[in-house]
Amino acid sequence: MSDDQAPPRAAPTVSIVIPAYNASGLLEAAIGSIAAQTLREIEVILVDDASSDDTAAQARMLLTRHGLAHDVIRLAANAGPAAARNRGVAAARGTYVAFLDADDEWLPDKLRLQVALMEANPKVTLCGCQADWVDGSGAVIGPLYQDLPELLPDGWKLLLWNCYVATPCAMVRRRDLGTQPFDPRLRIGEDRDLWIKLASNGIVGLVPEKLVNIRVSPASYMSRHTALLTQYTKPMLEKHVDAFADTLSLRERMRAIGSLHSQIGKGLSGAAGHYLKSGRHLLMAALLGFRPMDSLRHLLFTSPLVSPLKRYVKRVLAG
Repeated sequence: MSDDQAPPRAAPTVSIVIPAYNASGLLEAAIGSIAAQTLREIEVILVDDASSDDTAAQARMLLTRHGLAHDVIRLAANAGPAAARNRGVAAARGTYVAFLDADDEWLPDKLRLQVALMEANPKVTLCGCQADWVDGSGAVIGPLYQDLPELLPDGWKLLLWNCYVATPCAMVRRRDLGTQPFDPRLRIGEDRDLWIKLASNGIVGLVPEKLVNIRVSPASYMSRHTALLTQYTKPMLEKHVDAFADTLSLRERMRAIGSLHSQIGKGLSGAAGHYLKSGRHLLMAALLGFRPMDSLRHLLFTSPLVSPLKRYVKRVLAG
């Protein structure tokens, strides 16, 4: 049901969909970054995924305070990011749909530059942009991707081993989404699954300017659900590799599967008691030829024997 629905209004250029779960303390920066956009023909659809805090009330207050056209939708039961985004997409009225997570921020020209790229290139079915990964203090960890062109005719193929379109960077034509674009069976990886489908039907466009800050924190969904990579992301990507088998070379298939093992191995390496499982994935990535030295180096430095030594050396240097 809709807790807060504004009176009828003209269709916007961009509908912004935000899934939120217990995100009351995070929304001010995210919504503030929407209010600062230079493209003004927008609406915000925030879907509260059955939060136990005052996420819906906080969202309503902030959106009203900034004068943003909006709907706040509260789900009766927690259903996960895919279902929440689907509910938002179903309510969207814009020509384009953009996605923002509650803990991320946009730079002011994000929407304007992406709309310009998509209007200039009608065959673009998925538009991303450059972004920075930032930590909890706002310090930059690194860029989202490196050395990619503005237009990628085979962008779906690269997505098999490099998810260079992060969710808060994505913009899509609403007509290409339907009403249930994300697979709700996927608790993670539902965005990458959709990007591959969209990219396989057109061209991926990338705005080269850095337009998003993607926050990495212990509270983020991915940080709390790393183990789900094996359960959901692995079969999802294997499904796509099988579906495109006739158009992928052996080397490309090995690279796609190798990158997946690398991602799972690195994700599990930070979880207590998962070193052996992490190591198996990292070794498989190395054997498949995906950045073998990087995988072996990560395996070495996350070893239970090496990690205490690293902490000791850091204490000595700090003291």
